[in-house]
Amino acid sequence: MMVCLAIVAGVAFSGELPALASKRTFAAVLLHRGTVAGNNAGSYGVYVRSGDTTWTKLTLSNIISFGLGYYGRGATPRYYLAGGNGVHRSTDGGRTWRILTSWRTEEILCIAPDPVDSAILYAATPFGVFKTTDDGATWCNKKNGFRKWFIQKLIIDRDDRKVLYAASEDDLYRSSDAGERWVPMNVGGSEILALLQHPAHPDILLAGQEDEGIRFSTDRGATWAVARVPFATSIYAFGSSTDGRDLYAAGWKSGLWRSEDGGTTWTQVWRADGIEAIYSVLVDPEDPAHVMAGTVGSGVFESFDRGLTWRGAGLSGAQVKQIEFYP
Repeated sequence: MMVCLAIVAGVAFSGELPALASKRTFAAVLLHRGTVAGNNAGSYGVYVRSGDTTWTKLTLSNIISFGLGYYGRGATPRYYLAGGNGVHRSTDGGRTWRILTSWRTEEILCIAPDPVDSAILYAATPFGVFKTTDDGATWCNKKNGFRKWFIQKLIIDRDDRKVLYAASEDDLYRSSDAGERWVPMNVGGSEILALLQHPAHPDILLAGQEDEGIRFSTDRGATWAVARVPFATSIYAFGSSTDGRDLYAAGWKSGLWRSEDGGTTWTQVWRADGIEAIYSVLVDPEDPAHVMAGTVGSGVFESFDRGLTWRGAGLSGAQVKQIEFYP
């Protein structure tokens, strides 16, 4: 069974998780402007979808939530929360959480678990990239090579888990030795807010920028070009179908855009009138027509026709930083 998580800012949920027909949806919520109807409401945390438009909060009420991570190999799946006070882990599907970091490693903006070794985790922070190789017992700041240390996004290469990409204030950086040293990739333009590596063609990288739209590379970052997008705005999120046929991008008052040519050209599929911004985009891995969007202040929306029509899916009033389907 798949699960969809959403982060809002969180409480430890010790009851039974709601049974859904086919999957669980998790959401990370950074802030909530009101209450969450039909749930044990709170201002922020991790929520799990418990019905058509209802969500149940899982995390502690004092945990500001920026993002989610998942490790699925082995007998015990691990769920991770990038929180304002550190990295949190759950080994029981989100019922209980344990903090893995101390006060020296706080304000985690993005978490990237190694896809093979459960003891290795990377965390993006305003103070560089932190890494643990002992399941969170100790953390080291890996910032050798960064000119600026405020790291918002971090991804692991699909083909080589020793290759990492980190979005800093001034450029996109690459490490080829599991974070020991970082080299700027000379993307050009403004600060990078979103990253995507094409699932079927990993040589294609996309970088969403502040106020300047999208830049893309077809040679794993050796060269970069400006995507043909008829707007210049801040891009906060990318999404992709499993086969990479459909790529999505969204951000500040831009609606939702789709590319069918690997990110070179983009067409708007949803105007998203009245929505301030979109923080996150998720494409159902089992149904590419099912697309979900986490917004700033308007909760979650979903489409069942590749973004042509939309309906509200709950968490109204929440700033939803990330949405995920997890087993």
